[in-house]
Amino acid sequence: MLLPILMFLPLILMMFWSSRSQQKKQQKVLAELKKGDFVLTQSGIRGKLVEMGDRFAKIEVAPGMKIDVLKSAVLGKDTAETGAQLEKK
Repeated sequence: MLLPILMFLPLILMMFWSSRSQQKKQQKVLAELKKGDFVLTQSGIRGKLVEMGDRFAKIEVAPGMKIDVLKSAVLGKDTAETGAQLEKK
């Protein structure tokens, strides 16, 4: 009875640890964003960051056309590195 628990405990701890580290990375990326940065969302929308609120981010996708997206949907700055990372997935 104890053996299965001891086998799964490290697996559960690794999953929890990796999830936490990814969450910290994403929070750091969002904290570094500033008004005027070009950002990329999870759905592939690219635009200029106009405003970042507690829950929503306002992105200008075309001149005069602004959309609100969940802050959690913003991947980060749209750079060559971001594009390369997405292609690897």
